[in-house]
Amino acid sequence: MTGPGGDLPDDPTRPLRAVPPEPASEPGGPGSSLTARTARGFAWAFTGTVGQAVLQIGATVALARLLTPDEFGAAAAALLIVGLTQLVTQLGVAASLVHRKDLDERDVTAAFWFSVLVAAVFAAVLALGSPVISPLVGLPADSALLPLLSIALLFAGASATPLGMLQRDLRFRSMATVDLLAAGPALIGVSVALAAAGFGAAALAFGEIAAAVAKCVGYLVLTRPRFRPEGPVASWGRLRPLLGYGAGFSIAQLGNWFALNADKLVVANALGTGPLGVYGRAYNLLSEPANIIGGAADKALFPAMARVRDDGPRLRAAYVRSASLVALVTAPAAVLLCVLAPEVVRVLLGPQWDAVVPLVQLFALVLLPRTSYKISTSLTRATGAVYRAAWRQWLYAGYVVVLTVTGGLLWGLVGVAAGASLAIVIHFLVMLQFSARVSPGLMGAVLRMYVEHLPALVLTVVATWGVATLVRPLGIDLLTLAAATLACGVASIGTLVVLRRRFAAELAVVRSLRGGGGPPRGPAPDRAAGAAGPDGTAGPDGAAGPDGTDGPGAGSAAPAGPAAPDATGGPAPDTAAGPGTASGTAPGRPGAVPGGPRRLPDDATVQLPAVGRGDAPRAVGHPADRS
Repeated sequence: MTGPGGDLPDDPTRPLRAVPPEPASEPGGPGSSLTARTARGFAWAFTGTVGQAVLQIGATVALARLLTPDEFGAAAAALLIVGLTQLVTQLGVAASLVHRKDLDERDVTAAFWFSVLVAAVFAAVLALGSPVISPLVGLPADSALLPLLSIALLFAGASATPLGMLQRDLRFRSMATVDLLAAGPALIGVSVALAAAGFGAAALAFGEIAAAVAKCVGYLVLTRPRFRPEGPVASWGRLRPLLGYGAGFSIAQLGNWFALNADKLVVANALGTGPLGVYGRAYNLLSEPANIIGGAADKALFPAMARVRDDGPRLRAAYVRSASLVALVTAPAAVLLCVLAPEVVRVLLGPQWDAVVPLVQLFALVLLPRTSYKISTSLTRATGAVYRAAWRQWLYAGYVVVLTVTGGLLWGLVGVAAGASLAIVIHFLVMLQFSARVSPGLMGAVLRMYVEHLPALVLTVVATWGVATLVRPLGIDLLTLAAATLACGVASIGTLVVLRRRFAAELAVVRSLRGGGGPPRGPAPDRAAGAAGPDGTAGPDGAAGPDGTDGPGAGSAAPAGPAAPDATGGPAPDTAAGPGTASGTAPGRPGAVPGGPRRLPDDATVQLPAVGRGDAPRAVGHPADRS
């Protein structure tokens, strides 16, 4: 009898299929590092998220003309409750699957049925308790939105485990395909069609249900988990280690949820669903760029960092380089949204939504810190420091409440947006300081990296604002948008070209997306002050499952890790260190290990600075992580 793959015995005790060793390749060749593979994973995650954002913008244009602010606000209020319930039901089990080194199919089966069971219980509570819960967010007691959305909650529970396995295996192309189908024909197609038919706020609820069904079916088809569970005692024994990590992750996620949604709760309870609809439109316009950039980075970085979580130098360099790449994309987007907010709102939403403009401009000012703190989230999840991160998320939620309530009392909706923006900046600095504990000097390295971006930022602001000021008197919004966007792009790319030596490491990562990025000319700059210099040694891979491609021959094989046990317990082949290191020499050269695995010079994307004290992450559930 064969398993789901058709080629392996149907034995639930076997570990999940190991990542095959990477074939020998030339230095700098395609697929020669985990960094290159992660960059390609980010590219697919970014592509999928951009596709969803484009579809969402199209839906926003249509729905803003079909629904009123009150209807938008009612749906947003109901989705607040459903989003909170979904976090509670999943208990971080999917993230535990990504984080755990050793995993077999019975672990996955236990996690799947646990997620389904808990989601079913909470969906029933949500549907039956709707008359009591709805008034808490400004909805009438007889609203049908929560019972409708409880159906989506059930399918989301069934999707959690397959999604975790896809992330674990770095199958971002498959995830992007499913997400695009869910966002397009399902969510947006259903919502727009029913809104045009006069369903009002319920149109958005039915769209969420359609999207949840599409994701559930797509993820299950891609992963094909075993559906035959063990007995309750055996299943619980497998769940306990997962819940040990997942509980801390969930506590942090709940804190983050309250931090991101406390402002909406304040608006819904203090000002009503109409102002919530206005606030939600502004918030969503800025959440799209943050989700596109930060969300895609988190999807790719979390599983990649989890594979090398015991290698401090790689984690540190990954943080600095990822933050720099995010800044290269986010800063121009923030400038565009802040300068062109009046035109963006009129084109996308229509003139009846002018109250959204000042809120969009405030949120645009903090787009970079809002996107960048997701990198700190990836790092803490990957290293298992979920309990230490959890209380910081709750602290974030606390000052969001204080600042938004204060701002709302003083200046209404604009005050709420100002309070939420200030809270984002504070949280970004807190999480940056927390991430700096991985290595002394990380805070300084990151801040110096941001200083290097200042010339591009200043030139982008001057070019975008200047062109917009010249063209805006013509009164043609689309012309203003096109001209200012072109000026912004020319300024950003031109500055990057002029300063290409300063951003050599980032450009090397971009070249790796094409599979042919070789080392840059000259040494890559080492931003980490006090570092011991490049250390190209690879950290433990620790990953199991198929490679990031979606079938034989699609893309490159998984990058090799060091000569240390992988998730299946077997030795994983070693990749090379960066050029110029003793460990990066091939057999027969100085520094080669006789009889050991062949070591290949790695490409420039993994020349990483070392860490000062070697702050190795503690085991999951360590008491120190709870302080």
